[in-house]
Order: sequence, then C-alpha cells, then structure tokens
Amino acid sequence: MRPLLNKPIKNHLNNNQGFTLLEILVALVLVSVVLGITITGSFSSRGNLEKDVGNIERAIRFMTDEAALKNAVVRLHFILDKDPQEYSVEYGPSDSFILPPKPEFETKTESKEEEDKRKKDTKNLNMKFAKVSEFQEKNNELGTDIKIVGIATTQSDKLQEKGEVSLYAFPTGEKDEALVLIASDEDIISLKVSAFSMKIERESHALGKGTGAEKDLAELQKKVAKEIFEKWAKEK
Repeated sequence: MRPLLNKPIKNHLNNNQGFTLLEILVALVLVSVVLGITITGSFSSRGNLEKDVGNIERAIRFMTDEAALKNAVVRLHFILDKDPQEYSVEYGPSDSFILPPKPEFETKTESKEEEDKRKKDTKNLNMKFAKVSEFQEKNNELGTDIKIVGIATTQSDKLQEKGEVSLYAFPTGEKDEALVLIASDEDIISLKVSAFSMKIERESHALGKGTGAEKDLAELQKKVAKEIFEKWAKEK
C-alpha cells in the first residue's frame, strides 16, 4: 500500500501546478503590446526621416529651377538653432550678387564682438531675401525627433552645426556643392548636392550603439556626422 503524503507536502504541490490559461493569455497580450509600441515607434521615426529628407531634396531642386526663372539668386535657408528646426526657399538679388565672405573667425571660438558682428551681418543679409510664396507661405519645420546635424559647403572649411546656414543657387544653373546631414534616433541620411547637376546622392548611415564613449544620442549623431563630413571633404 502506497504511503500517504503528509499535509504540508501535499499543499505545496497543489500550489505549484503552473500557470493557468488566463495568466498565459494575459502575458501574451502584454508582450504583444510592448513589441507593437517598439515596432511602431521605429517605423514612425524612419517614416519621419524619409519624409523630411524628401522635402529637402525637393527644396534643393526647386531653388535651382527658381533661380533660372527669376534670374536671381535663390537660397535654401536653414535655421538650425530652433526647435523644431526650420528652413525656407528665398529669392534675393540679381545674378550680380556676391556671396558674403567667410568669417575670419570661423575656425576658432568667437569673441563677443565677433559674435555680434556675425549676427549683424546675418541680419543685413537676410533683409535682402524674401520667401518664394509658390514654395511655402511660412518656414517649413522638421518632424518629430528629426534633426539636421550638419551642413557643409565648399565655401567653408568646417561642418556647420548651428546658427543660420544657406545653400545658394544662381541663374547660370550653378549652385553650392554641399553636404546635408539629416538624422533620426537610428540613422543619418546624407545628401550630396552637386554644383552643376540636378542629381542628389542620398546615402543612409546607421548610428548603431556607439563605443560607449558617447554620453547620449546627440554625441553619437555628432560623431557619425563628423566621420561622414571628413570623408566627403577628402573627396573634394
């Protein structure tokens, strides 16, 4: 005859019979919700990036055509210090317009006097341009979590990461040769703008997880943007 289990052991076994069907279903629902939020966020970020990159590409092509139509200098003007960042297509003087010289203090830290002079020169230059109403009535804004992390042209020796930056197009069909870097929290897309061709070369660069030296997303974006810029500069 089999010996009877003592009461404490019997109760222990009864209390450890595993998960119920309801508990398993609840767990599966929670996992699905978490995965759904993660995947949706990833697709949303990528979609916002593609949308803004496409809009900037159209703006570059539009300013090139508009310069020839208006027989005037047209620029794509970025305001990088705003949140969200803004840009607009603007027309200005005739083809006799001369680009402002590169500031002598561009490659070093500005003094207060140099900063004031730069802001005054920028204000005077902006007064010479007006928005192209056919393109937009007000400045375009970048989407959520999308950021222009740098703009470079052959007119400058560095990647410009803040302030106001412009790409210029002329009635002759020529425009600034440039590099525009637009980032999400996962990727940076580079736009390489040719001086004489309407072709814009687009390339995607995954941010990855970094090496651990970057303090946050902004540091990682800055690091990858610098690498892309240095490679582009060597090809000039």
